[in-house]
Amino acid sequence: MKNKQFYTYKFKSSRLKEFDYDISLSFEEAKEYGEVISLFDNQMLRSIREITDKQIDYDDPKSLLIQEYITIVMDHPSHYKYLYKNGLMLNKQRFVRFSSSAGQARVSTVTFCEEETAKKLDVILDNGRNLNKELVPSKFNAYKGLASSATSVVSTPRFCLVPDYYSDTEVKVNFVTETDYSEDDIIEVKGIRESFNRFDGQGLISYDMAVKWANELGLDYVPAQWCIRQNYIKGMLNTFPIHEFCEKVNNGNYRIRTSYKDENGNPKIIDLRDVDIVLSESQFKLWDSFPSIEVYQENCEKNNLKWGVSLHSPKKDKDILKMNYQFLQTLNMNKKDIEKICEKFVDWITGVNSENIYYTILFLMGTEITEEKLLNYLNKSENYWIKSLLVNHDLIKDRYIKKKIYDLIKRKIKNGCLGEILIDGNFQTLVSDPYGMMQHVCGLEITGLLKEKEYYSNYWNEKGVKVVDSMRAPLTYRSEHLLLNLKKNEELDHWYRYNYTGIIVNVHGHETMNWAGSDFDYDIIATTCNSTVLKSVYHGELPVVYTPPKSEKKVLTQDDLFNSDLFSFGSIIGSITNKSTSGYALLAQLDENTKEYETTMNRVKMCTKLQSAQIDKAKIGREVKGIPSTWVNYQKTEEDESLESKSKKEFLNRILLDKHPYFFIYLYKGTRNKYKNHVKSYDITCQQKFGMTLDELKKVKRKNKEQREFLNLFEQYSPVIDSDCVMNNLCKYIESVDFGIRNIIKNEDEDIHELYMSGELKEFDESKYKKITKSFNEYKKSINQLISTSSKPEKSSFDDSLYKEKVGIYEKFKSQMINICDNLDELVDYLIHHHYVEIPNSNKESLWSLYGDHIYFNIKKKNDGKISIPVPSVDGDITYLNEKYSIKEVVFD
Repeated sequence: MKNKQFYTYKFKSSRLKEFDYDISLSFEEAKEYGEVISLFDNQMLRSIREITDKQIDYDDPKSLLIQEYITIVMDHPSHYKYLYKNGLMLNKQRFVRFSSSAGQARVSTVTFCEEETAKKLDVILDNGRNLNKELVPSKFNAYKGLASSATSVVSTPRFCLVPDYYSDTEVKVNFVTETDYSEDDIIEVKGIRESFNRFDGQGLISYDMAVKWANELGLDYVPAQWCIRQNYIKGMLNTFPIHEFCEKVNNGNYRIRTSYKDENGNPKIIDLRDVDIVLSESQFKLWDSFPSIEVYQENCEKNNLKWGVSLHSPKKDKDILKMNYQFLQTLNMNKKDIEKICEKFVDWITGVNSENIYYTILFLMGTEITEEKLLNYLNKSENYWIKSLLVNHDLIKDRYIKKKIYDLIKRKIKNGCLGEILIDGNFQTLVSDPYGMMQHVCGLEITGLLKEKEYYSNYWNEKGVKVVDSMRAPLTYRSEHLLLNLKKNEELDHWYRYNYTGIIVNVHGHETMNWAGSDFDYDIIATTCNSTVLKSVYHGELPVVYTPPKSEKKVLTQDDLFNSDLFSFGSIIGSITNKSTSGYALLAQLDENTKEYETTMNRVKMCTKLQSAQIDKAKIGREVKGIPSTWVNYQKTEEDESLESKSKKEFLNRILLDKHPYFFIYLYKGTRNKYKNHVKSYDITCQQKFGMTLDELKKVKRKNKEQREFLNLFEQYSPVIDSDCVMNNLCKYIESVDFGIRNIIKNEDEDIHELYMSGELKEFDESKYKKITKSFNEYKKSINQLISTSSKPEKSSFDDSLYKEKVGIYEKFKSQMINICDNLDELVDYLIHHHYVEIPNSNKESLWSLYGDHIYFNIKKKNDGKISIPVPSVDGDITYLNEKYSIKEVVFD
């Protein structure tokens, strides 16, 4: 069963402020303003519909609007303070703060509900918990926000709760000791004893229950892992033969000790034959706010709170992994390695330029194309040029469509310059040895089936791969690449037989520390067998750790939750990540045996700690250390300054992380413009001084002193770090490749427009034609002028007046067109003639934007109701990104 989608309002607080936080608008107006969003169904929406007794007509979009639930993006803290105190008046109803999940808080977003609905919803979601229990405000916000997670409802399982399992491990680490906020932290190698929650966020589900859920969700397979939600419950369930374990390994004993206590204060004993799911305490966030499982279940039933699945493992793992610059910059690759690792990406882009229409369709539609997805796309998508191409493959000869494909390929190449290259591999769910978890559940010695530094992956085992590199995003330091030695034997295959996918980790090591504090609540990890990556992993690198401050628990008030929201808003994690990237770029310019290199490397390590501290910030409710000012601010020296002080400032100035690396010109427009202007300025000067371009000067083998000094100044004052770091070299390699994409625009069919026309234009009326084209050109001119004079990219609020002006111009244009020609077939035919015959080199974007639906209608009319598409097939003769495809004919309406 597919999860249904509903509509809700979403506003920016600055837009609401313009109306003094009292606004009235219809569903249609909100849609036009871009203030209606679609949400998959979740527990909050289900409970609101129950509270309001809302009847749903799934064929009526307006009926799908849940008007009691809105989200607001806070553009300024003062806006939120006002809204928290006074509420929002929307269509004569008062809305009040309800929740802000962890994900929402990171983007300064809060859920508001209609006041009376909010009161009832609070009671439902509290679900009878102990309201006097002391909790951490930010954590409770996150737990309450779970109810807004998209979920598909499944039947209620029989479940039990078991304690978490902790074990200590000796780990050698880069230990970070925090110093003053303006100084670099102290980083030293030391051995520590760390306690690990081995099954943090993980539970187990019996195969029979997994089959039942799969059937309820309409799946034709049984997922290996499930991401689940219920009232204050979240995490991952791994499909495992729970009952068989009790029979064969636990000597037929099914009785286990649980987290709850009986009347004598002893752990309650339950029989696992009466259980479908085993949860760990780390999954049931407020388990000790309820006296027993039975009370909790009764409350859930009374409040109609459902078990839901938000994600589950796919039927088949992908075979292609899209890398990113964080994964790549932390590898030790030379220019030959870079050329090698880019091969698949280069072949992929080059293949799109071929004459094979099916390769192009796969590029446009993705590798998971099926008959169902195709028909859904044809019914719902507004990309009329793609839909037209799908219906009639001859349209690949249209210059406009060729240009659209060309632009998409250019975007992929740009992304490639940012590290989004393709290699063999995929993302899979992290699983902690479920055999070891069952040993813990049954009170046995916990050994697991995997020894230290052993791992299991059915996906890679089937390919005969023994070693893979693993990476978890966001990846900051080199130690976060971890080589996994994969194991396979009959016992592993037997007990993990339902885990056709997933990376299973042993219960002895410190892998979660290497993977930047991962856990097992449906975290995913990238793995690859790419030989270049494997040989480029730095060996012996130690994880970076620090001791985080403790969170304070309290009996919660609404003010506590509001203040926690405010404190959680925004994040500088992106800025910290950028500083680590600048650090890697700078390292390539420094001698390894210098203090500059050592300090810069420590700063890269420190970025890992700074990121963790930012994540912990919301939990502890106080400020944490950010980027030290000495990393980014140039320090001037004074004449009367001591030699020691001058020396320190000059040293810090030599290792500033105040510039982006060169490849970031593809990420930030501002950086790109600064760099282009810098190059242009020096190129002009270079030609004047030396009679050659800047590029020509760089290639001169024997440069004189003046030329060397000129290039030194060019680098010194460059707005980017143009070093030979991995990502700069990869970016420049992709820039140098001739993908032949200009060939796409060649070989067009001058008569292609005939396929677009309705055929209803029997007699060409020159007078009518001129009026139509004149009106159309005036419309384009008016829109272009409005955009050029009114566009303010820096403005965060919705520009209501600009929107209304656009609508006014459009309505005037439509009215003019109807008066000139009330026959839509004729009107569009005239415009097609204008763009394709009279002015064949014209920009056709406005034509397709305004009348693409009608052009597509004309294309469909001339089709016999059949479309040929490439679908996955082991015997197919088309190869695209490691997969084979054959041609299938699909009948469509």
